[in-house]
Amino acid sequence: MDLIETDARLFHRFLDRESRETAELLSRHGVLDITELRTGLKVQANSHVGKIQLNGLQFTVYPKIQGFPLYRLLKYAYGIRELRLYDRAIYDLDESPFQDLLIHHLCAEAEELIARGLDKRYRKEEAELELVRGRISINRVAAKSEFSRPTLPCRYFARTEDSVLNRVLLSGLILAVNIADDHMLKARLRRLIQTLEATISPVELSKDLLIRVSRSLDRLNEHYRPALELINILLSSYGLFAGKGRSHKRLYSFFFDMNVFFQALLSRLLNDYLEGYAVRNEYVLYDMFAYEPGHNPLGNTPPRPRPDFAVIRKRKVVCLLDAKYRDLWEHGLPSSWLYQLAIYAASGVGEGAAKILYPTTSERAKLQVLKVRNPATGKAFCRVLLQPVSLIKVAQLLDLAEQGKRSLKKYIEETVFEGIR
Repeated sequence: MDLIETDARLFHRFLDRESRETAELLSRHGVLDITELRTGLKVQANSHVGKIQLNGLQFTVYPKIQGFPLYRLLKYAYGIRELRLYDRAIYDLDESPFQDLLIHHLCAEAEELIARGLDKRYRKEEAELELVRGRISINRVAAKSEFSRPTLPCRYFARTEDSVLNRVLLSGLILAVNIADDHMLKARLRRLIQTLEATISPVELSKDLLIRVSRSLDRLNEHYRPALELINILLSSYGLFAGKGRSHKRLYSFFFDMNVFFQALLSRLLNDYLEGYAVRNEYVLYDMFAYEPGHNPLGNTPPRPRPDFAVIRKRKVVCLLDAKYRDLWEHGLPSSWLYQLAIYAASGVGEGAAKILYPTTSERAKLQVLKVRNPATGKAFCRVLLQPVSLIKVAQLLDLAEQGKRSLKKYIEETVFEGIR
């Protein structure tokens, strides 16, 4: 469980109906469980980090790993480039909320883009000009009944900074102002916004727009990608109930799903450091379940289990892995997770074993193995393994040179194959 802080006593009671409705929405979405008791409030964090204000009460959920190690892992997981200017300042942000870490780097990216020169594109323009530019619009000249001014209608292409790419950048900074906590950070954002607004107009951000803009990047503007990735994270985590009428208007929230981050981190680590193996994300176990002929009256598609990762060697699945953002060394294994992994292990894919990879900051955490046995005979037919991944160690090794790469390669191999080989 991540850390929770509030700016008021937990004995503060929800007194209005809207606050209770919001608490129920948070619980249904699995973000934050807030239960009103006779003596006060019971608050339970899940896998999301961020903040929300309810009825004068602010809840802030911090990840257990903070400061530079978290920042280093975020950069690696999402392919965010190194900016030395920001690296020198990051040590002052150890107590900063999670969203401010992201926004500080977005500021650094925007400042770097402005310093290098913003992307410029040609845009078609039509205007009445005294000095001819581009092509004269003959049809418009012929349609004129009189010439009252010494101008001609021209069609030309102007090179401008007001491109879709820069509009997204500007709108991302405007979004960041609404999310940031630190006042100095907000002032820094406003200065950047003021600079861009001189030549660029904002646009309404959406997931589809970000996908389209990211896909349009080429070698001339590829350096925009880290900023777009950060804006995508902020947009995905802001306004949890966007599009649901009054709820979005009255609910201010930023919650980032650490499950998504942890899975992205593991995906990069496995692909970068597990040499000699292929790693397939979201591996589908086809045909594991099937309805009997004549006994599927609703015409449903049978469930298809989908482990997060399959490790493959010579076209054979060696093991199935699932990422879970919960420290299973400090907290118990939920029954639903055990049943899920038991299904993976019993599928016959991956040598009769399936492994949960979970994050930990404990130096004592070790591999745990659960046998799945036939209750009638007592014979084990598959195994579920619980494997800790030390986030502190990974962050430290990522910062080292060649020696760190060799050590990280060894650590990832041990993490994946311990108890399976």
